[in-house]
Amino acid sequence: MKLATSLASTALCVSLGLPNLSAAQSTPAVPQADPAMEVVVVRGSRLPESVPGDVKPELVVGTFEIRTTGATTLPELLVTLLPQTQSGVRRGDNKPILLVNGRRVADFSEIRAIPVRAIRRVEVYPEDVALRYGFPADQKVVNLILFGKFSITGITGGIGQSADAERETYDVVLDSTKIDTNGRSVYSFDAQKASGVSEEDLGLSLSPGGIPSIRSILPETETYRFSGAIGRTVGRLGEQGYATLGVDAQSETSQSILSRASTGAQLARDYEATKAKASVTLEGIVKDRRWNTIVSAYSEDEATRTDRADGRARDRTNQQLKGASFDGTLAGPVPGLPAGTGAFNVRTQASTEKLESDYQRGLQAGAEDIDRTKLELSGSFTIPLASRKTAGNPLGDVSLTLNGALASSSDFGGSGGWGTGLNWSPNTELQITTRYSTSEKLPTLEQLGGPQTNIPSASVYDARTGQSVRLDETRGGNGTLLPEQQRDFILGATFAPLQIEGLNLSLTYARNKTEDYIGSIGVNTRAAETAFSSRYQRTSAGTLIGQDTRALNLGDRETETLSFGLSYSRNFGQAPQFLRDIVAKVQKAQEENPDATTLPGGLPPGITPPPGFKPPPGGTPPDFNQLMQAAKIPGGRWNIGLNYAYTLDDTLILKNSGVKLDLLEGDALDTEMGHRHQLTLDGGLNYRGIGGRLAAVWKGESEIATGYGAERLFVEDQATLDLSLFASTDLMPQLNMAVPFLNGAQVRFEINNLTDSARKVTNSAGLVPTAYQSALLEPEGRSFKLSLKKQF
Repeated sequence: MKLATSLASTALCVSLGLPNLSAAQSTPAVPQADPAMEVVVVRGSRLPESVPGDVKPELVVGTFEIRTTGATTLPELLVTLLPQTQSGVRRGDNKPILLVNGRRVADFSEIRAIPVRAIRRVEVYPEDVALRYGFPADQKVVNLILFGKFSITGITGGIGQSADAERETYDVVLDSTKIDTNGRSVYSFDAQKASGVSEEDLGLSLSPGGIPSIRSILPETETYRFSGAIGRTVGRLGEQGYATLGVDAQSETSQSILSRASTGAQLARDYEATKAKASVTLEGIVKDRRWNTIVSAYSEDEATRTDRADGRARDRTNQQLKGASFDGTLAGPVPGLPAGTGAFNVRTQASTEKLESDYQRGLQAGAEDIDRTKLELSGSFTIPLASRKTAGNPLGDVSLTLNGALASSSDFGGSGGWGTGLNWSPNTELQITTRYSTSEKLPTLEQLGGPQTNIPSASVYDARTGQSVRLDETRGGNGTLLPEQQRDFILGATFAPLQIEGLNLSLTYARNKTEDYIGSIGVNTRAAETAFSSRYQRTSAGTLIGQDTRALNLGDRETETLSFGLSYSRNFGQAPQFLRDIVAKVQKAQEENPDATTLPGGLPPGITPPPGFKPPPGGTPPDFNQLMQAAKIPGGRWNIGLNYAYTLDDTLILKNSGVKLDLLEGDALDTEMGHRHQLTLDGGLNYRGIGGRLAAVWKGESEIATGYGAERLFVEDQATLDLSLFASTDLMPQLNMAVPFLNGAQVRFEINNLTDSARKVTNSAGLVPTAYQSALLEPEGRSFKLSLKKQF
């Protein structure tokens, strides 16, 4: 069989999906360490690009494991790691902090286009590591370690259908990544288009026996995005000096059909948004102290235009947000402490931003012009109290972390926060962490000054009358919002038993208190309408005709959550037989004639090249050691990861009435509240490039006591399953050798919401109010997508 590419290059792709360089390239993408043997997920030796210090990652995913996930892009890979990267603190969006080679990045847009084939290793660290980079200890940290040399260009095209085949989606992605000893460059251009879906398309009506309207449930959209970053080694910045320039530009348009005018013409709402951001990152090391500076500037413009039934000029809203920021950190070790070397971090942030907005709705008009200048100084100090390296120490590793922050904003004045944590690792298998922290979270300028927007004919269930109605819904900013005061306590443990390779367990208890909690009301219960009566507009007969759903300070909220995490993976099978046969022949020839002259192919002395083997023309000869490693790797892998959260308590004291609501016992203000159980699961199987993944999210049931008589709303539990099947040539050496063009190709078929699951909301009579029809709550339903990716 003839080989179109070198055997060494193919062998590397077989083993790990490593960058497969063409014959015209002079240097193969071979990592300096021994990645072919990184098939143990849980443990591994520390790499130079790891997070500095003695902190150990909770999870390490090696090169082979990364390839077998079937992911081709960084966002896809992060989805497969979602159960392991969710924080037990359960604050905000629960997304992890991302590092690249142990370094901060200015924005996710700088790295989102990095292909999975460029990632050598992934490390997941506990929340306390976030303090070492100047972030609050409420997010886990994910460190991506890249190959030292890599070059690839890719194109991806996809088509999909959803909403009972009424919505069609198209997308194309062009990306390019190059990594060498001087730095890296990453570029990506995305284009997406989706058709609209109306109530008429799905046969929906908001009145029993009514005629479906042409009102859009899903808008028609077009999105274009370009993002990229250039990073270069700069010796003048000191040891490991590095500079990065990143840009991100987006454009989005959409159109929704609202209804028909008396003339028969369609009334539409048009939306346009353009966003741009640029950042410069400088970093280096001076005497073991790493410094980092990020300077960013951004601009966002949004506009809506809405037709009016009375034929007057279109309603309009405009919003423009501009800002700039400076972010500088200094971190490093603190030697000479009694129990070992400590660590410190100091972070300085300065930002300024301005929001200008205005609206015109018939004869009503308004405008907002608000700005904010903010300064913040924060720092953390980790003190080792005991170390296993000390002879006779029965405690193991113990460290204390102290952190604090001072801030001042032009609109809310001064504030501060502090925290302390204790980390104890009695042995290499177990790590226990406890932490208490306080902080302040300011409302965003959009929450404060976004333009008032009217959503005509919005579908709302009026619990007071037991009827579904169409009304005018008001959205936008609320200038009376106050900052949230947050207090968090966590106690967590991670366990990775040496006896069961590939198993990681975690258990976390979290107690969160939030004063002046910012949220919105989704159901007009008696308690909510009494406390915030100005948010509801009724006629003298009691008919609900308007509702204000802008964010407000609901009150003081307290939650207690117990979460359990599990990660387990196993490798199985062997490398392809033909590859093992080649290695056996080469070893035998080497034993028979160890002193022979090296052949042109770069094979060991005295070896007759196997049939079909040819050295790459003008390229670097293959490395036989890499070939042997490729023959030892497993043939496949399966893994499972899950995170289960059980809410012990969730209470809210309403700000304007002092009424205490038990959100777990029916006092919820929204169908998203009151779930006691939540499970996130991701599992996959891959054998020599063919595999699949199943991801699931399950939420337990909840109910809402409206306070109007015995009327209650029951929200059933819901499980959403996403299935993806793929065939990736990265782990198909024989196919790559027979058809070289297919190297780096993947075909993927995805089914999101496999069971067409939707939230089911019923009233006390067991009926589904028309405002809570499943197609209105989750109009996408089951969706299908077929995509093809080719990397060159």
